[in-house]
Amino acid sequence: MAIVNDFQIMYEVDRGVHIRRFDDLLQKSGLQKQVLAALMGLDPRTIDNYRKQAKKFGSLEGELLLKLDGLFDFGQGIFESKEAFLEYINTPAYGFDNKKPIDFLNTFTGVELVTQALHRIAHGYVA
Repeated sequence: MAIVNDFQIMYEVDRGVHIRRFDDLLQKSGLQKQVLAALMGLDPRTIDNYRKQAKKFGSLEGELLLKLDGLFDFGQGIFESKEAFLEYINTPAYGFDNKKPIDFLNTFTGVELVTQALHRIAHGYVA
């Protein structure tokens, strides 16, 4: 299920974000499990334990996971492919002080900064 707005995110976070969302984002994003887990501040073994125990993510991890999911939907739409978006987030960018956008995706603020940059790109501003 694609998340369309922040109210849907809050609703799903309140119910508990299932580990299946992590697996779906892994597939969608093309990121390695270690990378996605690190963005969420978790060890890959913790993810495996959640899977074995059918445990849901806490509020902060769950919300960040859903925000990342939306970002990857948006970014892949802007760049028209998973590969092109992965290249973008893994390439140092002037607008990110010559750091890689992926390095900002471990916080809500960072996800918002990358989302804002994608909006600028979508509207023709490449700064």
